[in-house]
Amino acid sequence: MLKLENIVKTYKTSDMEVQALKGISICFRKNEFVSILGPSGCGKTTTLNIIGGLDHYTSGDLVINGISTKSFTDHDWDIYRNHKIGFIFQSYNLIPHENILENVELALIISGESKEQRKEKAKKALDNVGLKGLYNKKPNELSGGQCQRVAIARALVNEPDILLADEPTGALDSATSIFKKISEKKLVIMVTHNPELAEKYSSRIIKLLDGAIISDSNPYSSEDEAKEEKNKSDEEINKEKAKMTWFTAFKLSAKNLWSKAKRTAMTIIAASIGIVGVSAVLSIRGGVTGYIQSMQDEMLSGNPISISSSSFDLT
Repeated sequence: MLKLENIVKTYKTSDMEVQALKGISICFRKNEFVSILGPSGCGKTTTLNIIGGLDHYTSGDLVINGISTKSFTDHDWDIYRNHKIGFIFQSYNLIPHENILENVELALIISGESKEQRKEKAKKALDNVGLKGLYNKKPNELSGGQCQRVAIARALVNEPDILLADEPTGALDSATSIFKKISEKKLVIMVTHNPELAEKYSSRIIKLLDGAIISDSNPYSSEDEAKEEKNKSDEEINKEKAKMTWFTAFKLSAKNLWSKAKRTAMTIIAASIGIVGVSAVLSIRGGVTGYIQSMQDEMLSGNPISISSSSFDLT
């Protein structure tokens, strides 16, 4: 289903190159719970970002359902992220002025779902993580664990094939057990620093060190891969779409501005004062310059200056 083939990732700065991944190769099953362990800076998050299409590899190949991503365009990556991947971040990344139902609906808005379908699917996703009846609560009205559940619901509402979790267990100890249940039908890849949770819940543990794999508790062989049926062909993937209408984008932007009406009003007033102030300074400058010029013209007209040349013979 998902395969990393000799993936190398190099970050370039003005005077040096840092190799975050040094040719890692991993093949994942259609449904399993994989934990990626390792010290900070070993390449865990970089691996997760490459799998999720948030970052692009320097060399190698990411193969999805037998399809190479080497020739993927930005549009192809958008479709992949929107239809294949569900992200759960450590900091939740919830929109504060939206209630939790609207936060979960956002992924469906991008997919072009109708309003009725969005609400139905979002409520079902929230119910599945134990937040039934809290649809109108804002993120700041919930505990850290509940916010984590909202993030999980948002990641699952589009029914992705792959769930990626970057240190999701900080605020919710039961998150890992939720992932265990999800992994019965989907591929779950979790980055964590907690080896105890990984040992308890994961079906596979991959350890990284300095951008390389040092161990894999349950490697996926080519024989196992041959037994798995591919989900979709290349033609079927191209039929999927990821788009947001101009009207929807405008409506979301307007709602964001309205939710911060006081700050927006202050920004407008400050900008207006700035524009008026600059205009006033330019007007005064123009007036003073014109006045000085007119005074010089009047003084010179009353005292005309004549310029002539003369010479004398020193002999």
